[in-house]
Amino acid sequence: MKKTEAELLSQQWDVDNMTVDPELLEKYVRYEVDAERAVATITFDRPETLNAIPVAAFERVGDLVREAETDDRVKVIVFKGEGSCFGTGADAAELGHYIGYRNGTDKASRRRPAQRQRILPDRNVLTSGFTRPIVESLKATICQVQGYCYGGHFQIALSADIVIATPDARFTHPAFRYLGPAPQDMYHWIEKLGLTKMKDLMLTMRPLSAEEGEQAGLVTKVVAPEELEKWVDDYADAIAVTPLDSLMMGKAMMQIVMEARGKGLGAMTGWVGHGWATNVSFEEGDWNFLKERRTKGVAQALADRDNMVAPYFRLSERRSREQQD
Repeated sequence: MKKTEAELLSQQWDVDNMTVDPELLEKYVRYEVDAERAVATITFDRPETLNAIPVAAFERVGDLVREAETDDRVKVIVFKGEGSCFGTGADAAELGHYIGYRNGTDKASRRRPAQRQRILPDRNVLTSGFTRPIVESLKATICQVQGYCYGGHFQIALSADIVIATPDARFTHPAFRYLGPAPQDMYHWIEKLGLTKMKDLMLTMRPLSAEEGEQAGLVTKVVAPEELEKWVDDYADAIAVTPLDSLMMGKAMMQIVMEARGKGLGAMTGWVGHGWATNVSFEEGDWNFLKERRTKGVAQALADRDNMVAPYFRLSERRSREQQD
């Protein structure tokens, strides 16, 4: 039987501080197919953590996309989140542990993981492991976004064909907040947002509003919260009218053009560059997420970092410049 990445990487990452139980992963990332409508739905169901999911759950996302792609009953794949938000990426409590950092203060626990320990989890799980199947899916993909769309969930939105969002939706990658303007899939950042807007977000580490996202080209349409599900259903139904052969050939031709525009090389910046980002050298006085997390816990560490900047730039409280004045 084929081993999961969690099994293959169990000797490299700190599995004692991670969630890898398949039953829990299936609970947090649910899957269902409506054959009558030709729609597969992948639902993030961990509202108590704002749908932050274990690192290993992102492998399940990629696997489910591949399953839907080979299912002739399916033409459209919809991603959605239970509760108040789409999702806030990987569980911050597991960050660092997935590349081999361990708890404790002894020398072995504090030893920096080798680059080989960083490369495979980044490539096989946290970047191309789930974004590549979405980007390269020959079925249409739609994100139904409300509230926070951060981290890995933002990567899903960047990778999808269509994003329908409510006015309260916010988009960014929290890794910028605790690692700095760290390497991501530069192709999709530039393709979906443009270079100027990408630099704005990466350098200030602020979230992007739904309205800004629509203006930049990331968000397809901003709709009222009570109309969100109806709009997603309508988009899915409109796509499902297309013959499956035509849909898959059309998506394949899009892939050809995307490759010519640098998709493959751009995607590699996500996992090659991430090794740099997780090997940052902190100088005296620099805010160090891993150190702060050890002493204060994840929630307090991130709250402290958020409060270091004006409200406009905060991940948890974004207000317009007019509201601040």
